[in-house]
Amino acid sequence: MQRIIYDLEFNTAFKIDRKTKQLKKGNAHPECPQEIVEVGAVKLNDEYEVIDSFQIMVKPTLYQRMHPTIQKKTKITREILDSGIFFPEAMKIFKEWIGDDPVQLCSWGMDDYNELKRNCDYHCIVMDLKITWCDVQKMCMKVMEAPKGQQVGLKKAVTHFGITMEERFHSALNDAVYTAKILEALERQKESFENLGLLEGEKIANTN
Repeated sequence: MQRIIYDLEFNTAFKIDRKTKQLKKGNAHPECPQEIVEVGAVKLNDEYEVIDSFQIMVKPTLYQRMHPTIQKKTKITREILDSGIFFPEAMKIFKEWIGDDPVQLCSWGMDDYNELKRNCDYHCIVMDLKITWCDVQKMCMKVMEAPKGQQVGLKKAVTHFGITMEERFHSALNDAVYTAKILEALERQKESFENLGLLEGEKIANTN
């Protein structure tokens, strides 16, 4: 089965208090509070080598201004997003890149899974792929014996496994590459993928 590691970056609503000039939570759309603005992914062969990569910027439809904190972290500006494409077309291209063969989609944590599904639902998009989901963060936390209820961040896991930090974090493609390297490190420890965060037979968005 083909294995693909993907990562997403999001934007959300915000407002600035007129009196204090402090950044505050904005009026986010209840059906899509986190809008996907970047998709990054890599395909791996059986030796966990990257054989192909995918990166696309998504032009916003909900939140036209980049949240200042998110922009600082991701380096994504509105000008960059203006060169992207709208979400439905981005998902069409992403699906074509994934292909029609059965695939295991892996991500760091469930946030990317949940937000991809939520964004697809909002845009009435059905990916309908032959996929199995894999939560690499959950697998990693078990290996690292993290305390119950405590999440392990991607950077901490990269440090734990002695992975060289060659590129900055909070880029969808870079984070997908780091997650792939963690997956390789887990495999070197002969960690079983079974029952460590797999969601069998899930589809992105509903089929109604």
